[in-house]
Amino acid sequence: MPSSFDIYDGEDAVKNLKGFQKLWYHCKEQPLVPIGIIATCFALSKSALSIRSGNHKSANRYFTARVAFQAFTLIALVGGTYMAAKDSKSRDQILQEKAERRKKLWLEDLERQGVLEQQLLDERKSK
Repeated sequence: MPSSFDIYDGEDAVKNLKGFQKLWYHCKEQPLVPIGIIATCFALSKSALSIRSGNHKSANRYFTARVAFQAFTLIALVGGTYMAAKDSKSRDQILQEKAERRKKLWLEDLERQGVLEQQLLDERKSK
């Protein structure tokens, strides 16, 4: 099918993003995952500082918080994946409709080209 009938597709746009642009796109798509990752890193660093300072009680609390934040991140990741899979059914329908529109436009263009060619042939024959 001619590229002139290619309609902008969001999935193709994501594939063309580079480095931090792609990271930023996915962070906006599932904002709870980066929040959980940052919270996990914070708890881990605070527990390391607590161990270094000799405060084992505080370190144990931060280790527990780290596990809770990791669980939160995992639940957010699985939940986001589930929602994306649930949404992909409608995406498939949208892509199918786009393909049908592209095919219809392509056929209409072929018909127009055929009519124009026939008119040119008729003009040449009449001369």
